[in-house]
Amino acid sequence: MFYNSSLNFEYNDCVSKGACSVAPNISSMQEIMFTILKQTAYYILKLKSYDMTFESIEKDIILEIASIDAAKDFSESQVLNSFSKEYSNLIKLKKLYEDFCKTNHINCINLKNIIKISPKTSLSAILKKGNKEFSAKYRTYKKNEKYLAEILISLIKSVCSNFARLYDYNFLLPEESEKVFLALNVFNSDRLSIEILKNNIGSLAEANINILNKISEIQINLYGPVEKNSVSFSTSPNKAILVSGSNFTDLDALLKDVEPYDIDVYTNGNLLSAHAFSHFKNFKNLKGQYGTGTYSTILDFATFPGAVLLTKNETQNIEYLYRGRLFTTDEVSAQGVAKISNNNFKPVIDSAMQAKGFAKGQIRKEQKVGYNADILKEKFNEIVNSNYDKIFIFGFSNFSMKQKDYYNSFFKFFPANYFAITFSEDPDLDNVFSINIGNDYSLLLNVIKLFAEKVPLNSEKLVFYLTQCDINSLPIIIHLKNLGAKKIFLSDCPPLVINPSVLKTFTKLYGIFEISSPKDDLKMLNNL
Repeated sequence: MFYNSSLNFEYNDCVSKGACSVAPNISSMQEIMFTILKQTAYYILKLKSYDMTFESIEKDIILEIASIDAAKDFSESQVLNSFSKEYSNLIKLKKLYEDFCKTNHINCINLKNIIKISPKTSLSAILKKGNKEFSAKYRTYKKNEKYLAEILISLIKSVCSNFARLYDYNFLLPEESEKVFLALNVFNSDRLSIEILKNNIGSLAEANINILNKISEIQINLYGPVEKNSVSFSTSPNKAILVSGSNFTDLDALLKDVEPYDIDVYTNGNLLSAHAFSHFKNFKNLKGQYGTGTYSTILDFATFPGAVLLTKNETQNIEYLYRGRLFTTDEVSAQGVAKISNNNFKPVIDSAMQAKGFAKGQIRKEQKVGYNADILKEKFNEIVNSNYDKIFIFGFSNFSMKQKDYYNSFFKFFPANYFAITFSEDPDLDNVFSINIGNDYSLLLNVIKLFAEKVPLNSEKLVFYLTQCDINSLPIIIHLKNLGAKKIFLSDCPPLVINPSVLKTFTKLYGIFEISSPKDDLKMLNNL
């Protein structure tokens, strides 16, 4: 069974906290920050039209959007500092624009209703402003406009989240970042155009794919080719550090610092995919993967008897965790989490040495992760030459028990003339081929590209199942639809990812099938 099909999904962070939605005060903070950023985007685009660029401010805005969902973990002073910084950028660009227009005798077109925040503005006042902005926006929008706007916001977050990963490699994609600002600027209009919303959604979906492809290219250049490797899930008696998230550069830097010490290092969450790169096999301290599931940070961190490093740009549910041994490389650290600066991991190492570590250790079944590209191509040739009636591609998953029951039943009814390529659970059938790459979307796209060389993605034979709904799911779906994919199924999306009403609009707009029952879904596919 693959790591990302955890049996413990029923007890993940969302469920264990008793709420899977965003609190009203967090929504208000996000709304007011979004207002500041969209207005800043307006002036960035205005100045860019006169050949003026502000790379550091653009990068700052993208990183702010990437971390906007982490606001719940920040202190009041951190939140106010963040608002102050972004508001200062807004006022600075507005003045530059006005001065340029005045100097060059150009008729300036300023935004109406520029938001106003002073150094004396309290957090409660900001929350009131945010609530007002939220209410005003949804009174103005029509239903379809509102839902499309939410889809666009979701894509903006997804693109910015992946940009944050790209920035760690000191790489910029100016054309793709401009798409973010064009999308933000859409929300400065008094009325939203459905056509403009759709165009920006398509543009951002394309940008997201380009960013993920660039990340993959850089990772292979830095860390070597992707290989199929065995990953230990066992633990050994020793002092230990847990590295969680998806940031390879942080993992690499920590492993170099910890080499002289007798400390074991375990990856957690999406860093499972790091074990597929040859570079990380060179570190003797890296022992394997620790954890019960991609989103089980509360359980994993609470049971780990050592120091925990949260890698950069990774939103984690940590507000209920024991503090004192949590560290982060993020520019702004959550309350109770110690900040690591300039890749100096000595505090993490010291904390690990002081912690009790694993007293006995446990033996667990290892897993294979990664793939061999040449073998993959041979397998795809074999699949094509076998001339199956339908070929299913199952994406990543974090199965609830309900979903697990669905897929257990699904493969019981799975016809012999069908074939499935799965990145999630392995049902151990002759007509199913499993590939474990953790939850790495850049690696997923690599495999899809290899497969598309054999079978065009608009083939009537292909059926896509997206069994995980997260920040990257919607742009991946839109990308597949843009390439002509005809049959896409989507499982349940948590309300924290997308509003259920918005999801219904999305599935209708893009012709996505919602999963019902295995028999009914297979019967419908037989008739298509």
